Amino acid sequence: MGLFDFLRGRNAGGADPLQKHAERVLDKRAMSPDRFASIEYLCKVATDEAWRALLPRFNFTVDPSITDREEKQFILEHISEARETAVEPVKEFLRKAQAVNWPIKMLRSLLPQEQFVAELIDVLSGEETAYQKNAERKIQAIIALEDCADPRVPDAIIPFLDDVSEDTRFHAVRTLLAQDDPKGAEPIFALLVRDDSLRIRTNVAEGLAEKGWACPEELREKVLPLLPRIPTGPYTLGADGVLKGPARRG
Repeated sequence: MGLFDFLRGRNAGGADPLQKHAERVLDKRAMSPDRFASIEYLCKVATDEAWRALLPRFNFTVDPSITDREEKQFILEHISEARETAVEPVKEFLRKAQAVNWPIKMLRSLLPQEQFVAELIDVLSGEETAYQKNAERKIQAIIALEDCADPRVPDAIIPFLDDVSEDTRFHAVRTLLAQDDPKGAEPIFALLVRDDSLRIRTNVAEGLAEKGWACPEELREKVLPLLPRIPTGPYTLGADGVLKGPARRG
């Protein structure tokens, strides 16, 4: 049963204002003032049903872009103040949304960091590393975790170093490095050895040199011949296995 079918069933005997406003919010051809009036109405209702009716607005854009941004920002500001009724609808929407930047912003404002991290890790647990037509959900979840220092993050991110998508691997490296957890050293050095992408290798070398994490002994012979090929070098591998980059000028 779709959202509108459900709303109709709630009030089969007459016009349902929630249904009317929900339909108008999702009408790209509606006049902007009319659509915004419906957005305001649903934000005032502020029930879980109202948020479920509003959230699909983030799946499309309207012209002009400033109007599109204003409508979405208005919803974001109001939904962020409705923790009791908005959390579950936003969690549901994150798992099926076409564009996930907005629901991630909502969850960040609705949940304390510990719960926010747990939710994104749960989202990633449902993602695969094989080819996906749209990898945006996992990429944005990985990016969001870059700012969240949490011991649960490395184990959730490491599998995505093997992702088919170069963008996913790139951001997985950045998030692992940001965790400041040496647990990430071995899988990141292993990625340096096996990944043919110069972008990935450069990202890895710069990050590892900054962190000062030691390369596992079993990988050092494989890492050494790769270092001259990295354009931001020269890079060297010390006797202790620590990767060193070019000296920074003061």
